[in-house]
Amino acid sequence: MTQILDTIPTFDSFAGKAFLKSPYAREQLWEQLYEGAHRDVFDAFYAAEPGTEGRNALVLDLSKLRVVANEAAPVMTQLIGEVEPAVAEALGMAGVPRPRHVLLVGPMSASAVVGRLGDQVALFHCLEWFNSAEGARILIAHEDAHAFHQVRLGKDNPTDVAWTAFYEGLAIQVSRVVVAGRADDDYFWYGHEGFADWLPWCRDHVDVLEERLRGALDDPAATETFFGSGFVEGRWRVGYFLADSLVRRLDRPLGELVTMSPDEGRRAVREALGVKD
Repeated sequence: MTQILDTIPTFDSFAGKAFLKSPYAREQLWEQLYEGAHRDVFDAFYAAEPGTEGRNALVLDLSKLRVVANEAAPVMTQLIGEVEPAVAEALGMAGVPRPRHVLLVGPMSASAVVGRLGDQVALFHCLEWFNSAEGARILIAHEDAHAFHQVRLGKDNPTDVAWTAFYEGLAIQVSRVVVAGRADDDYFWYGHEGFADWLPWCRDHVDVLEERLRGALDDPAATETFFGSGFVEGRWRVGYFLADSLVRRLDRPLGELVTMSPDEGRRAVREALGVKD
């Protein structure tokens, strides 16, 4: 059964008390009244996704954020219930214990985060990023694939770029199966606008991007460059395009891919790139 912990009623209560306060006081009350009421949740969230820098901007428009969170919570609850069984089936993990889902408002650092809450793998959904039900459906499929993958791994997720390419590529492939028939852009940007030229540019420069990744496979900073805030050839997040292409090129069942060890996943990515060990 899908497990969902919804912290949004607590956020709504905090926002109702804080909206007339100064931005500084709002941020203090955010920590005390909202995060403090769910200390175990936010300790687990920040362990997986450190940093609160974005929160000082969010408190400037607390009323809008309150509306977004309250609109998103029931939509996300319904979508998680619909999407998760399909993700489990796609990965051949229907009988495996499911991750725990947490609905929260974070500091705008990530749209979703996989971590641990107690002894369970948990998927923290950050509702400040909510855009639309259509986009959220794909995002949930992608991130829930990560959560199930983490359940299968049974240990902390490695962070090197070859494994990250495998890990992200598998999640994108799951989202393509579970939420089929969407525009290709949506599997990377989840309905957010402003990226219309990103995918055509990546396709036009795929040879250059693959060469750059081949040269960065042993670079400890490469994951941030390709999948984080860095730029490759002046473009952001091109690692996701490469990950999708490389894992699709493996042409293996999703249920087989999710059982591969990190070493096997890295080796598969290197082979797909034509790198000889």
